[in-house]
Amino acid sequence: MLVANSAQIREIDRIMIEEYDFPGILLMETAGRKAADIILSRYPEAQHFLVLCGPGNNGGDGAVTARYLDYAGKEVKVIYTEYPTRGDAYTNFLILKNQGIPFWLDTPENEPLLESELEKNPIVIDALFGTGLRQKFKEPIKKLLKTIQEREPKVVAIDLPSGLIGDTGTLVNIPLKCDCTITFQLPKICHYVTPASLYCGKVYVVDIHIYQNIVERLGIKTEVINDELIQNWYKKREANSHKGMFGHVLCAGGSKGKGGAMGLCAKGVINAGAGLCTAFIPGSVRASFHRSNLEGMSIAYGTDTTPYLNGIAAEVFLTYLTGKNVVAIGPGLGVTEETTTFLKEVLPHIQVPLVLDADALNILAENPNFWELLPTSQKSNVIITPHPGEMARLMHTTTEAIQERRFEMALKLATEKKVIVVLKGAGTIIASPIGSIYLNPVSNSGMASAGVGDVLTGIIAGFAAQGYNPLKAAAMGVYLHSQSAQIVSASFGAEGTTASKIARGIGLALKQALTNKSPTVEKALFY
Repeated sequence: MLVANSAQIREIDRIMIEEYDFPGILLMETAGRKAADIILSRYPEAQHFLVLCGPGNNGGDGAVTARYLDYAGKEVKVIYTEYPTRGDAYTNFLILKNQGIPFWLDTPENEPLLESELEKNPIVIDALFGTGLRQKFKEPIKKLLKTIQEREPKVVAIDLPSGLIGDTGTLVNIPLKCDCTITFQLPKICHYVTPASLYCGKVYVVDIHIYQNIVERLGIKTEVINDELIQNWYKKREANSHKGMFGHVLCAGGSKGKGGAMGLCAKGVINAGAGLCTAFIPGSVRASFHRSNLEGMSIAYGTDTTPYLNGIAAEVFLTYLTGKNVVAIGPGLGVTEETTTFLKEVLPHIQVPLVLDADALNILAENPNFWELLPTSQKSNVIITPHPGEMARLMHTTTEAIQERRFEMALKLATEKKVIVVLKGAGTIIASPIGSIYLNPVSNSGMASAGVGDVLTGIIAGFAAQGYNPLKAAAMGVYLHSQSAQIVSASFGAEGTTASKIARGIGLALKQALTNKSPTVEKALFY
């Protein structure tokens, strides 16, 4: 599903109205009517509705919505922050007025009217501002929203919650926390990128009959990952397949006390469907790796007391690159002088898709010149998978700055360094060097658990090994990783969702995506 920014939405409207002579007021009528249909379906027992309208087109959509709720026999009141004076919004204001729907202007004198309506516990419909908002609220709008926030009613946003910037996940204001958001034709970036998406609730995308060829003309590069996308990308296996046809991943990492990271990474590789996985690990990790990993092979460098991979280990590692389809480096690696030398020595020689995670990224952050070690011809095949803290170190800023501007930061690093960036967290963002972006709509609090990122590294590498191009491998890996967490959480709860269970659920998640059915989950499968 494509995701639009505000400029693209404006251009879609312009083409529809100017080039196709389609009346804009009909688009507004369709939007408001269909929004009302969803509201009536979602809240069939509700009798009282309070619609907040601004003077622009978003307020026009709200006025139409109010009319159709009134037609349905509901008690509807409308508050305007400013009366519209022109365009389709003004026309719909006049129709609302002539229909006899009670409305008033948000002024200090009318505050008792607001208080009286809020006593009825209405469904509040936020149609104040659309995608054009770029500045902080001033009084009296701030006071209006604060008064409503204090009552905590159910809120429905028209297009997007007022206070968000549609093109990012940034909060320019603290909006009303919405139970759902009804948007038109295409979702907006803010619907899927945190922190903005946390205020949107369930997002409904309403078709208002924009011509499909108009959308196609814009060449939109941002897309939400869903089952349909996975189905389009999926490479079906033939009955006579064998393991050699599905790639061999070489993983490097682990250190004394952190052998589990490589074990989990290997589980991700195998459960994603790669034919073979070999872990290159220091000797101290050998026992812990194989204690929980039966399918993965290993090459242990040094003795049983060797704590880290080092420069000599790099020489050995390079001899094993032949015949490998993908390399993944980082889980449990450690950040030491030895591991820094290891990474420095191996990076220039990797000529296959490469996934860098965890301590490989921390070393990269401490040694930014290492970016230049990546073979130029292979940079677009490099996938980095930072969590917000690692991303902050890579970009020499704070975690808070990353979280406030996740969309922009992911795109900036991807285009500057010419690599694929997987910025993990609620609403993971996958950004490519050419500006293509995939947004993951699935979040699960159970994923806040040790080793979950190591599993993701393996899953992405496993899909890349099977011949999916690195960007698709990253997007598929992220989506199915989170869908597996949903499956596990449904059986075990968020607290019982662990990295190993997520790894084991990848096959079920893929089956679900391909069949549009929820599989029957047996808890025994996850032990």
